[in-house]
Formats: sequence, structure tokens, C-alpha cells
Amino acid sequence: MDPINVLVVDDDPAIVEMIRFGLETDGMRVFGAGDGAEAIEVLAAEPVDVVLLDIMMPRVDGWMTLMEIRNDPATAEIPVIMLTAKTQDLAKILAFKQGAQQYVTKPFNILELAARVRSLAHTRIRSAGANSAAEGEFRKLAVRKGGRTVLLAIDDIVYVSAKNKSTYVHTYENQYLVDLTLGELEKKLSRDSFHRIHRSYIINLNCTKEILRADGGYVVVASDRDETHIPVARREVRAFREAVGI
Repeated sequence: MDPINVLVVDDDPAIVEMIRFGLETDGMRVFGAGDGAEAIEVLAAEPVDVVLLDIMMPRVDGWMTLMEIRNDPATAEIPVIMLTAKTQDLAKILAFKQGAQQYVTKPFNILELAARVRSLAHTRIRSAGANSAAEGEFRKLAVRKGGRTVLLAIDDIVYVSAKNKSTYVHTYENQYLVDLTLGELEKKLSRDSFHRIHRSYIINLNCTKEILRADGGYVVVASDRDETHIPVARREVRAFREAVGI
């Protein structure tokens, strides 16, 4: 299998080299760029599977770079992880609205970052292989809120929970009721990105903010507004580790 190609964009050479060392130790291939302009040049010349993008940079900052990536059909589908010291909720909301898949604040754990990169890359590779056969696939789910039924894009689901015999779908900002059991949703949602990690939870790996170690197991921090902490059941640990590459 070809190595995962990662572009790290940061104006601090020490951070680029630290990430390069960590990801290359994990078998990935890493390109570096000191600002957005250089990043766009690398993307035009090299095959990149995932971009790690800092926000505060000279010349062309992270916001402009993300816009350029999303506006170019050749790069629009490349997953982007915003890697920044900015912790404000407004910055996170803007990042997700502009098309970033994940948002990681500095300082970070390089092993967890590598797991995020590997998960996004594998999901993209599998999706690319399936897209031609499933180009017309319906990718929305009927959900209810406040007496209204709406169609929600499946990719907007951060996680699914079950409580008191009801099933809820959670996005970044909202919670919706869905007329399916967790088991029925598990069969409906793509196993490439959605994993059941607990009897009461299914998570979207593309919307995982952080993976924490706790009591010999793992806790997933979802990238919803509340950064919900979801425990990984002990019997699901092995499958979860395989899914995220840790």
C-alpha cells in the first residue's frame, strides 16, 4: 500500500519538523510549507491525502489557504485539519463552516494527531473508490426537531446517541430525534467513517476532535459545540484502535 501523503503548513519550522518526524515514524510521507502560498504550490505539484493547516501565518494565512483549497476542484475533497493555538469557539465554528474536517489546538499529542490523519486518509481513499459506483447514493437522513421533519446531510452528523428508548442525531450545534434504533442506524451509516464504540453511541470518526486515555481505555472527544466526551466500551477497544490506527 502506498504511504499516506501529508502536507504540513506552518510558519514555525520546528513544528513542521516535529510533525514530520512523528508522521514519518508512523510510515507516512510528509511535505512541508511555511505559509499558504507555498502550500498551494505543493498541492499543485504533489499528491496529498491530508493537509495540516496552521491559521496564523505571514503572506497567506490559514483562512485564505482553506478557501483556496475548497474552491479548487482539484483539491476540494482533500481533508483539512486546522492545527492552531487559537482556542476560541468562533474560530472553531469558522473552520468547520469553511470546510475543515477537524480542529486541533496546540499543544497536541503527536500520536493522536497521527491517528486523526490516518483515519481521514483511509476514509477518503475508500470513499474515492466507492464514489463512482455510488455517485447517485442518497446521503441524507430524515430527522425531527420542534415538530418539523427535515433531511439532514449524513456527513453533518457528529455522533448518534440512544437514551430512554429514543435515538438522537447530533450535529455541531443541534440535536435531532430520529425514528430508527441505534442498531438500524448502524446498518444504514457507512462503516468507513461511522463506528459504534458503545452500546449507546455511534461516532463519526471524521468529526472526532481528540482521543483521550482514561482508566486503561479510551474516551472520544466529539467536535460538537460542547466537545462531548464519549467512552469507548472495553469490548469495542480493539475495533476502535484498528479503525483509527492506534
